[in-house]
Amino acid sequence: MTKSTFCIFGAIATALGIASPAFAQDASPPKEVPGGLSSKQGTGRIFPPNSRFLQVAGHDGYLALPEGAEAGQKTPWLWYCPSDYKLPGRLEQWMMKTCLDHGIAVAGIDLKGDFGTPAGRKIQTAFYEELTAKHGLTRKVSMLARSYGGTQMYNWAAGNPDSIACLAGIYPVCNLASYPGLQSAAHKYGMPEEQLARELKNHNPIDRLAALAKAKVPIYHNTGDIDTLVAPKDNTFLVQERYKALGGDMTVTIFEGQGHNYWTGFFEDRKMAEFIIKHAKAQALPKVLYFGDSISGGYGSALTELMKGKAEMVKLGAVATYRINEAAFWHSNGKAKALDFGSAKACIADLDRFAEHLAENKYDVIHFNFGLNDIFRGRKGAWHNPVDQYAKDLERIAGLLKKNGARVIWANITPVPANAPDMPEGDELIYNAAAGKVMSANGIPINDLHGVVTGWDGYAEWKKGNDVHFPGAVYAKLAEQIAGKILGELDVNETNPGSSH
Repeated sequence: MTKSTFCIFGAIATALGIASPAFAQDASPPKEVPGGLSSKQGTGRIFPPNSRFLQVAGHDGYLALPEGAEAGQKTPWLWYCPSDYKLPGRLEQWMMKTCLDHGIAVAGIDLKGDFGTPAGRKIQTAFYEELTAKHGLTRKVSMLARSYGGTQMYNWAAGNPDSIACLAGIYPVCNLASYPGLQSAAHKYGMPEEQLARELKNHNPIDRLAALAKAKVPIYHNTGDIDTLVAPKDNTFLVQERYKALGGDMTVTIFEGQGHNYWTGFFEDRKMAEFIIKHAKAQALPKVLYFGDSISGGYGSALTELMKGKAEMVKLGAVATYRINEAAFWHSNGKAKALDFGSAKACIADLDRFAEHLAENKYDVIHFNFGLNDIFRGRKGAWHNPVDQYAKDLERIAGLLKKNGARVIWANITPVPANAPDMPEGDELIYNAAAGKVMSANGIPINDLHGVVTGWDGYAEWKKGNDVHFPGAVYAKLAEQIAGKILGELDVNETNPGSSH
């Protein structure tokens, strides 16, 4: 849902006494900033602490790493746009320092006043690849844009939505027709105004939001309610309206009595900082997928709690949050609207869509279990999924999971009580033996959840019952075992980052 935060602040503006022609203002600011302004190499810029400088595609860039960033460790990062002319400057320092203090790197590249042109986007892509491939930054980046930097940010992000953790903007330009106007923008794009008007939907941020909404990229803007240069109604509010219609998540903070100026409140927006830190740091965590039948639903909450701050946990399955068409289905009825992992048979029935998910989402570890519903015998006593077919299904599923590049863990089937309806006691041992051969052949370790349950003090009494599910205390034990196995595989990944099962 889109939400707006209305903030009322005084109209006292602290101003920066330098600006390129691209940074026009509603009113002339004071000539000096209290405390003065230092420069670097005569440019008037102030780079964040620990900055290193590099050239990419003939353009100057900078990268500031947080204290303690280690080689080989993926570091979350903030990409600031624009980093042209005399930026970053004094006003940017609060946000940059805040990010660095929270373990987030800060970077930018001088695009020489580019307004999101195709040529500029190519330079941005080269910069992104340089930093993620050679400097240890996360594949997903948080971006922050000021004024015309919005065109740089949005146009690159729209073409690379899966590389974006979040987008934030300080009165950002989102509509070329509004600012700088088509005549001026056409000059930037190197084409006649008439041609740009015809092709505007290919270059205008407000028309390129669909891919970002589909990728579920969160957005935060702040803006002034009396901004006449980059009017909110033609920029931020229009993005908000369209992004909401596309199902996107966007927050807007409106500062009353403020225009397109250098008031520090725009740049020291604590809600914006919290937003950036939250989404940037989430990218530094390893990503773990777990899925399975209703047993996975039982231990899911406890597992997620145990893994908090250690991994981003993604749950798919019969009791999952992954919904393709916002409707669940049960066990392969041929009209699947959500991925169902209630059984190996159900997974195979929708394997193509599962393959699409795995192609679009890379994981560090995948943990999976099912089998109880494959064992289930109908009224005629036949297995829902005969053991030989079950083994073949697991072989296909294991092969698909390994292609993702993750380290894969198989959890065996938990015990069946003596009086479970249509599930003879001991059938799980037959299926576990078949699964064990498949996993051994594929080099996939087995998490012995069956053993955790049989070692439980209350197992003998539970065994007399008819419910394959367990009390909360048992699910907590299963979660502890699973968390340990996952963390073990993550440690292996850190030691051997190129390895996978």
